[in-house]
Amino acid sequence: MAEAQFRVTVVADPESPHVVAAGEIDLANVGEFQDVMATAATDSPRLTVNLAEVTYCDSAAVRALFALAATTELTMIVAAEGPIRTLLGISGLDRVATVVMKE
Repeated sequence: MAEAQFRVTVVADPESPHVVAAGEIDLANVGEFQDVMATAATDSPRLTVNLAEVTYCDSAAVRALFALAATTELTMIVAAEGPIRTLLGISGLDRVATVVMKE
């Protein structure tokens, strides 16, 4: 089975910028993920990160999200079922950021 290709984009929103990620986030691409989130959050106290199409996150991605949550009001959108939702609960990230389930 082919590895899910990583993509990350920013969607402009007047209330809060949105970062949309898809595929697998791991040590190989977490720097790009961090850079995009940091740039999007530069002029806003809030950031929404849509992880609904992310199929895998390693500990580097979790650390990047924790670091962002320490300085920004972070909302994460995740698929209602799947490994990312489970990962957020196990890591405790769901206690420092808002998690919205997407059907």
